[in-house]
Amino acid sequence: MSQPWPPQQPMQPAPPMQPMPPAPPMGPGYPYQPGFPPQRRGSGAKAFLLGWLISGLGASMFAGLLLASYEDLSKVGLRIMYVVFALVLALTVGAVAGKMGGPNPGAYVAPALLAMAAVFMGVCNGFVFVLLDAGGSEAFEAMMEHEPGAPAEFWWKGLKGGIALLGLAVAGGGTFGMASLTGKRNR
Repeated sequence: MSQPWPPQQPMQPAPPMQPMPPAPPMGPGYPYQPGFPPQRRGSGAKAFLLGWLISGLGASMFAGLLLASYEDLSKVGLRIMYVVFALVLALTVGAVAGKMGGPNPGAYVAPALLAMAAVFMGVCNGFVFVLLDAGGSEAFEAMMEHEPGAPAEFWWKGLKGGIALLGLAVAGGGTFGMASLTGKRNR
């Protein structure tokens, strides 16, 4: 008769423990221990939230600046102030997004879009603030009833189309560029 399983072997003592190999030195070639992933640097969520906060504050400040200076502001002065605002906002949001987002370029896209929206909304809200100050709530209600797109039309026509697009390009491109420089510098 054949056996269905092999016969059991008697238990033998375990082999002596071998010493572990020494850990690799921590230096420029070894930024972390083998087997552990590197620590993530930067947070896209923080870059987005702080970009949103700064863009919103910047748009509100620009609208308030338009309200404070609309009586003395010429069309050329408005256009210059708009481009300077776009540049300052781009540098500010880009620096914060780069610092918070780290070297991840994906974390710079949303802040760039937020800066572009803030440039647009700053002019549109400034138009509404000026309309409320100069004409009161009756003028605002009439505008909303007959021409609700007047703030956007003012942004396009008041800034002469090309300047309006230049401000958007400066805000978006400047934010992304500044965030890239800041993010790479913080590696």
